[in-house]
Order: sequence, then structure tokens, then C-alpha cells
Amino acid sequence: METRIDLPRPPVDPEPASFPVLASLAPVLGAGAMWLLLQTPTVLVFALLGPVIALASLGDGRRVRRRRQRREAARWRAEIADAQARVDAALDARRRELRSASPGPRAVAARPPHDPHRWRRSADAPVPVVLGTGPLPSGIVVDGAVPAADPAVRRLGAAEQAARLRSAAAVVDGPVVADARDGLGFVGPLPVATALARSALVQALDAVPPDAAEVIAPDDIAWDWLDGVPHRLHREPGTAVRIVGDGVEVTIAVAPDASLLPRECRTVVRAALDVARTGERSCAPAAITALEAAQAVETLASAAEHAGLRRSGGLPSRVELDALPVAAGGLAATFLAAEAPMELDLVRDGPHAVVGGTTGSGKSELLIAWVAAMAAGRSTEEVSFLLVDFKGGASFAPLEGLAHCVGVMTDLDDGGARRAIESLRAELRRRERLLAGQGARSIDEAVGVPRLVIVVDEFAAMLQELPDLHRLFVDLAARGRSLGVHLVLCTQRPAEAVRDALLANCGIRISLRVTDEHDAVAVTGSAEPAAIPLDARGRCIVRVAGGETRAAQAAIASPAHLERLVAASAGLPRPARPWCEPLPARLPLADVDAEDGASPGAGGAVRLGLVDRPAEQRVAPVRWRPALDGPLLAVGGAASGRSTLAELVAAQLGTAVVDREDALWDALQEPGPLVVDDLDLQLARLGEEQQAVVVQLLQRRMREGVPVALTARRVSSAMAQVAPLAELRILLRIASRQEHIVAGGTGQLHDASLPPGAGWLHDERVQLALPEAPVPRRRPRSVPLRSERVAVVLGAGADVPAALARAAARPGADASADVVLGTVGEWEAAWGELDRLRAERPVVVLGVDERQLRQVLRHAPAPPPMRTAPAWVLEGGRFERLRYASSEATGAA
Repeated sequence: METRIDLPRPPVDPEPASFPVLASLAPVLGAGAMWLLLQTPTVLVFALLGPVIALASLGDGRRVRRRRQRREAARWRAEIADAQARVDAALDARRRELRSASPGPRAVAARPPHDPHRWRRSADAPVPVVLGTGPLPSGIVVDGAVPAADPAVRRLGAAEQAARLRSAAAVVDGPVVADARDGLGFVGPLPVATALARSALVQALDAVPPDAAEVIAPDDIAWDWLDGVPHRLHREPGTAVRIVGDGVEVTIAVAPDASLLPRECRTVVRAALDVARTGERSCAPAAITALEAAQAVETLASAAEHAGLRRSGGLPSRVELDALPVAAGGLAATFLAAEAPMELDLVRDGPHAVVGGTTGSGKSELLIAWVAAMAAGRSTEEVSFLLVDFKGGASFAPLEGLAHCVGVMTDLDDGGARRAIESLRAELRRRERLLAGQGARSIDEAVGVPRLVIVVDEFAAMLQELPDLHRLFVDLAARGRSLGVHLVLCTQRPAEAVRDALLANCGIRISLRVTDEHDAVAVTGSAEPAAIPLDARGRCIVRVAGGETRAAQAAIASPAHLERLVAASAGLPRPARPWCEPLPARLPLADVDAEDGASPGAGGAVRLGLVDRPAEQRVAPVRWRPALDGPLLAVGGAASGRSTLAELVAAQLGTAVVDREDALWDALQEPGPLVVDDLDLQLARLGEEQQAVVVQLLQRRMREGVPVALTARRVSSAMAQVAPLAELRILLRIASRQEHIVAGGTGQLHDASLPPGAGWLHDERVQLALPEAPVPRRRPRSVPLRSERVAVVLGAGADVPAALARAAARPGADASADVVLGTVGEWEAAWGELDRLRAERPVVVLGVDERQLRQVLRHAPAPPPMRTAPAWVLEGGRFERLRYASSEATGAA
């Protein structure tokens, strides 16, 4: 509060008397007038009266001015003394006020035990501690200005007096107070620093009620005087004393150097015998002896007894879940213990909960005990659990056999996150339909709809990897109460992960030990969890629906207890699952039959595998009906299951797999189903003319409605006219995102880590089945030479079969010979001879490429592709691969 005191009016000198001009001139003018009238020179003597009067007037004015100056100086001195008295009175009042508000350590023992003002501190209020006595701002303001240039002010030193008054009024000698919640560290000679720490601790204990906090003190003789304190006391190794309770956390430590203080000590006091300094403030230290501290403790103990505040027993270090009662009603569970067992109910206190705790604090044990406590005594028609462990460990392994457990999820990736989002949203829709069907406004009015508790461990790590899940959990938190879906979110970093949109719906907040006060405050609104000792595993601070914080010990569910619980649930009906298990990495074809109940190929359908439909909460069979679905194209990289799919389809269509370009050429000349593996590779091995023929025939086949199934590593430019005709397209694992998009996929669905046989169909995740038996590959067709009268076109370096060479004649030499044999150049020289001969006999082509062949057989059809040295026979206007006895020696077909 500010007090204002006005300065007296500054002293002012009176104005000096003016020169008496008229009084001085009057005698002179009168003498002159008389002389003119009387003409007597003696009358001029009267003119001398003018200067006499002037001098007399000046002397009189100076006398009056000095008298007035003396009166003004006396006034100033009296009024400035009065102002000084008022300042002193204000300073005294301020000093008494400060000392009354902060009486210091010795006043603790001096106050009577029945003092009604003791322990009236409200939650989250400061914990004031007097460090000593020193100069403080008084809040007294001296108003008024004293112009230093004024002569009277200079003569009386009024400006300096006013300055001294202002300076004296601005500072009061009072108690220097610090808030013990900021942590106090006393540095200096240990006896002096310890004496000051004793003083601070006694004052903190006088401020915090015994039933609202506990004291954690070093196991050192210097702190033995604390043994009689009315607060709950724990002794453990260390150098700092901590007071931890509802809305308060105080740390007081002593060290020879500031670097040795705990990080909680944000206020450092440097102590000496005659002075204590903190920051820029210094004071005479308010130290007390151990004897004085013990006397103060006795007074506090008497006061606690008078007020009916008894020291409560300490929390147990270990609690067995078996020893706690089984709660009933709602989702009540007793898995915490304080002075008595503590019950929490997600229905009554929730609907959701957040649990914070660092590694090693006992989070997993608490979650297991909580789930076990909720499952005990309840059927699967009342509650079910979905457990999510993002760490990928075995935290929830003991609960997997529980009939209430509808699933355990670990190691979610992007695909798993999308699946979880769709499945849980589908679960909300399913519950909405069930409630609407019963005309119920909430699950409390519904029948046969169990509550679902979703327990998530490492929630912050999950959101960091999969941020899209945050929107889902906000939706679950907002709609969960009426639909019976409850969240228990556990994380090491609650300040970062659990944002306001989620936290607003979390009525139950539990914090085990955390390393950061921000994380502690984010969960419980108190910094107490940051002060939980390292070895206090399972120790936690609990806050329910905005109430006061309470310390508790989490129970441990022993393996024997969990085994009994699992065994007791064995006969219970399994609840509806919010989603199915992920698709298997290996899928036998028989499992597809079991899903649908139809025989293989029934109704012209080809079984392909299973499709995951989390939005419908089911896994369905995938079938290909060529007449309805059109041609099939599967695109996938190496070891993606591409060839396996070709075998799967070919086996059910009763045909062979075509995996060679020469066999593909033959297959396109024949009717029936067509299954081609690695079409892009086969087209790449063909010549330009052969490729055009194959593409044209393949387009015709696909348009005819005949079953056509194609696979490819990628959609190449050669497939540009074929790929659009494939109405059913399966995208298997493709290494490049760009190739995935070119193949017709969505960029966000690209996944280079898919297992073999896994892929996407209409943007749905599918797993292809494995064929039941190996499927043959189609071999290229060849024919023997059926005529002895032939014309032979021989390429450079080609070997001539002996049977033909013995009877051969050269072009133009003997047209009637049975065998007319010539090189490309010789046939060109005999212009028209080969065209005449091809009309009456077969033409054998050996070792001639397509370009050279066009030089001598300009109007012949495209020859079939061959992987060995070309050996064709042209007969009846059609090329066939040639097979003859010496083919193995020559390398021909």
C-alpha cells in the first residue's frame, strides 16, 4: 500500500522594496515651486529633503525584508520538521506492519499453541520465509517540488533537506522475505548456512499444516531436531529437506558452494556471520540455534494437538492388489492405497484418465493393477479392454489371456495408425447404432453394450510418431462418455502430449515420479510428483475432478493373482472386438475358403486372398470374377509376391503361367485363359515389330472378356496401351513412390516395407493367398521340318545342317533342286527368286535377324521371338520355330 506525504511549501524571499522616486522628487519640486513664487533662494534648501527621504525609505524596506525572511525560514523549518515526523511515523507503522506479517523464526515458538491464525494457508499460496532484516521499499512517497535555484532554498539548504526526507521515506528496515516454494539454497560456512536453513525450515513448517504435507529430511544428525515435528516425516540419504503436500513443494538445502545445490533451489542465499545476500538484496541474517528450532517444533506439536491435527502414518512402500477390496458399481477399482484403500471410478470420476510417470516410476505395474481391478468381479458383458503399448514391449502380456481383453496393439506404423483410426471410429459408429436401435440416449440406458476401456502406454511417443492419432483421441474423449468408451492415457511427458482438448475430459489424473515440474503440474496441478524419491516405485499423486491432491501407493498385481483372474474369465463369452487382427504375412488358400464357405472357383470366381476393412470391423475374402471385374493387373517389385499371384490365378483357371516372351507369342495365337507373369520384362525383350504384334493381340484378348491376368514390375511405356484395359488392379510392394503413383496408387498409401503378397486393391489393404501346389510354366512351341524341298536363307556365321548342305544348290543356279540355299546377299542378287520359291515350298531361315529378313522377305509376317539363334520355317504364310535333328548342335530351336 502506498502512503503519500506532502512537502511543505518551499521558502521564498520577499520582493525587495522599490526606489521611492515620487517621495524623493516631491521636496525638490516643492522647493522649486516656492522659489518661483517667493523668489527667495533660501527655500531651495528644502530640495535636500528628497535624497534624505529616498535613503530613509530604502533603509526601512531592507529592514522589513530581513524580518520577512526570518519568518519564512522559521516556517520552513517547522513544516519540514513536521513532515519528517510524519515520515518517521509512517515508517514505524510500515515497520510494524511488515514485522507483523513476517514475524521471523523466533516468533514461531513465542506464538501460543492455540493461535487461531496458524496453518490458515490456502492451497497454492506462497510460503513466506524471513531470511533476515534489511532495507526494503517502504511504499511511502514524499510529494512536492523544491526549486533548487531559488536563493531562499539555497540559503536554507531546503533542496537537500527535501532530498534527505525522500530518501529516508523510501526505505524501511524490515524483514527480507522469500517464497520457500521457489526452493532455498544456503551457501557459505556450514554452521552459518545450517543455522539459516533451520530458521527457514521452522517458518515453512509453521505455514504448512501437518495434515497437508510430509517432510523428507536427510538422515543426518544436523536435522535430528525434526523428529518431533507434527508433519509426516521421512528420513533418507541426501542434503536437502523437502516439504511435499497439497499445493506445496518446498526444498531447503545447505552446501558450501552453489554448484552443489539441487536444481530445485532457485533462490540462492550466500550466508556469513553478519550478512546474508540473495541476488542484489542483503540483510542481517535471522539465524537460530538447534535448541531454538527444537523449541519451535515442540510449539508446533502442541499446536497440532490442540487443533486436532494428528501426524498420519506414512504411505506403505508396497501394496499387493490381493490385499485390497474389490470395488463394485460403474468401473470402480481399488488399486491405490494411502492411509486407507483408495477407490477410483472411470464412470463416476472420469470419464477418462491421464497417468504421468518417468521410466522406472511404476507406470506399467499401475496400469496392469488398474485393469485387473476393473476386470475383477465383472463379466465381459460389462467391460472390455483394448491395450495399446507403443513401446512394443510386453507390458500387457500378463493381460492378453483375459477374456475381457479384445486386443493388444504394439509397434504401430503409419498403416497401423490408419487402421486404428478407421477401426475405432467404426466402433463409435457401431455403438451409436446399438444405442439408436434401443432408443437409448447414452450407454447408461442401453442393455447388452459393454463399456470399452482403451489403455495407451507411451501416449506421447505414439503421437510424436503418428500425429494423426491426436484427432482420433480428441474425438474419443469428447464422445466417449455417452458411448461407454473410456481412455486411460499414460505418458512420460504429459505436458507435451496431453493437450487441453484431451485434458479437459480427464477427470482422473495420476502422476508418478516425473523429472520435470511442468509435467507434474500438467497432470495434477502440483509440483509434488517431481519430488518423489527415485526408489519410491509406485508412489503417486492423485487428483480427481479438480479436487485436492492426495499421495498414494499403487498396488502390485502378482503373477499368481493375474493367473487366477485369467483362469476365472476363461468361461466368459468373448466381447465384440473393435477390430480384427492384422492380415497375416502368409495366407494359405484354405483360409480364404473358411472365410467365405464357397468352393474354389465357384461361380466363375478366382480366390485371391483377404481384404482388411477396418471401417467395417471385418476381414473379407477377395475374389476375382473375370466376367464382371474385367482383366486383372498386379504390379510389384522384386519378391513382392507377383509371381506367386500368377501361380495362384493360373492354378484356379486350369492353365499354365506364361513367363517367357516366346511362350507369350504362342499363347496369344490360341484361345483360352491367359496368365502372364512379368509382362513388362517380356515386352522389353521383344523387337519393335514383335512388340507391336503382342500388344495388339493382348488388347484384343482383354477386350474379348476372356480371363486375362497380368503381372509386371512396373507400368512401362510398352504397357501404355494395355494397362488401362485392366479394370482390376492390385498394387504390391513397389520400392519407388513415383512408380507406385504411376501404377495407379495413392501416394500416401505407398509402403516399401510390405511383406510378400501384401498390397492395395481399390485403396484397401489386401493379403494374397499362397497357391496349394506348384503351377507349370508354358514352354515355346516349335515344329519339325516336314518337307525335303525347301529354300534356305542363311545368316552370317550360321551353321547349315548336314542334311540340307549335301543337296543344296545356290540361288539362280538350279531352281529345280530340292534344297536351294543362299545367304541374304545371294538371295538379293537373285531378285524375285525367293518369292517364286516360297509359293511352292517352305522357306527355312537360319541365323537371320528381323532387319535382314525384311530385305529378302518383304511381305512376310513377323516371325515369333526366339531366345536362341533364329531358326524359323515359313509355310502357308505363317512363321513357326523350326525343330530338327541337328538343332542341339547348331543352337537352333
